[in-house]
Amino acid sequence: MRTATAQKMDQTRTAIGRDLARARAGLILSIEDGNALIQCQVSSAVAAAMLAPLGRKAVGQFRALPGNMVEIDASVTLGTAVQMLDAYGAMSERPRLH
Repeated sequence: MRTATAQKMDQTRTAIGRDLARARAGLILSIEDGNALIQCQVSSAVAAAMLAPLGRKAVGQFRALPGNMVEIDASVTLGTAVQMLDAYGAMSERPRLH
């Protein structure tokens, strides 16, 4: 039931959701000055795996969405970004990066 709800949710209600839809991507990765910005909308299970490397620093890096979804907007180091992308790739069915 949750899956059906998540699929019907309009994920473009947020600025990140609109950017993801425009890019036809599941995740947006921006790198500048040795830091990375990761933006995506994922299920809570994927979000938990992606945010695990942040530990307590994960607070404020995500927002809960309806339908068991989470929007991640995290500014991290490149090393942490690699860990987050590994988790995303391992948990997502078809990772699409932009």
